[in-house]
Amino acid sequence: MNRIIRGIILSLFFILLLNPLALASVGIEDEVKAYLLGDFETGEILEGYNAYQPIEIASISKLMSYLIVMEHVDRGEIGLDDKVYIDDDVTRIKGSSLELKEGEVFTVRQLLEASLVVSANDATYALAKYVAGSEEEFVKRMNYRAQSLGLESAYFINSTGLPQGEEQNKMSTKDIFELSRYIIREFPETLTFTSISNIHLENRDYDRENTNPLLKEIKGVDGLKTGFTNKAGYCLVATINIKGDNVETEDFRLISIIMGSGNEEKRKELSKELIEYGLNNYTRRIIAKENMPVDLIYLPSSKNEVIEVYPTRNFTITVRKGDSIHREVLVNEDISLPLKSMEKIGRLNILLNGEILDQIDLVVHQDVEKANIFIRIYRYVKRIIGKIIEKLLTIAVNDSDVLTIIKKSCKI
Repeated sequence: MNRIIRGIILSLFFILLLNPLALASVGIEDEVKAYLLGDFETGEILEGYNAYQPIEIASISKLMSYLIVMEHVDRGEIGLDDKVYIDDDVTRIKGSSLELKEGEVFTVRQLLEASLVVSANDATYALAKYVAGSEEEFVKRMNYRAQSLGLESAYFINSTGLPQGEEQNKMSTKDIFELSRYIIREFPETLTFTSISNIHLENRDYDRENTNPLLKEIKGVDGLKTGFTNKAGYCLVATINIKGDNVETEDFRLISIIMGSGNEEKRKELSKELIEYGLNNYTRRIIAKENMPVDLIYLPSSKNEVIEVYPTRNFTITVRKGDSIHREVLVNEDISLPLKSMEKIGRLNILLNGEILDQIDLVVHQDVEKANIFIRIYRYVKRIIGKIIEKLLTIAVNDSDVLTIIKKSCKI
């Protein structure tokens, strides 16, 4: 029995040794309401917990407010340099603020920066009134836009994420991920706003750091939004651009979402852990590129004999580090010459852990001409002679007399 137990332990040891990612786990499920780690480009959820449950989102709501404002800018209905007058109603908004005062004037751009960087509720509320005339009308647009984007779990009662009695804005973590992807894709300049280190107002004593704690913690993090209410807990949508070497790996962006952590320090700690988990476990592999040959094939009757073959499209994939990715080149058996540039001559199978992921046509990138009759005869004779010599050398290895004769004839 002890021998069997020792055998099992040794087997598990070697499995872990050969594949250290086999039992990998994020392991933060007990410390959050939900989390998600996703691939920005593909929308693939790499890791997640309770990601489809609608939960309170606090100031993460400002991402939707930001989108509504930016779409009005994009349509030319307002401008980033438009002046927004601050009235008494705006100054009454509670919570995180730009400490706006009645009679002040700010641009739409300045208010957007304050909304994203320091989560200013008064700045967000001022934008809602400027865009739609009232916050109530603005919230209608928020809910309508969420539905049109397919964010079925989204429910907004205000532009800021502040509680209203027992009610709060809600959304699933999956839908927060989709909203974040949409904003970054449609308005990449958002990351210029969200990576600003602080908001400073020269005309009065106001200087606040960006509420995103990961900007100073991890190189490459450039967004996106924090949130907190007592019911929502401490939340953070973070995003990082990871540089590839452009040979084997490609740049890719991760989006990390932590919802409902216990305090600010925990939010930073868990968000950092989730981002680092992504950095340590995932990479974006370049498998095929249109302008790079995947193989050399031998066509003895062609003018050049050896021909480069290319895929008809690019293929990259985000995979766990350690996953088995390989390419299988299958060339047509009935290739007839000549070939025209971009003519199909086979296919490329791409396999992940033994399973076919995709199939891509293979083509030549230049015309391939048939060799003339004299070259083909020469190559044929050369191959025959080569085979004869190869056979003689094989015999010579096993026959010292033959080897001696060959050496003398070659004057060795």
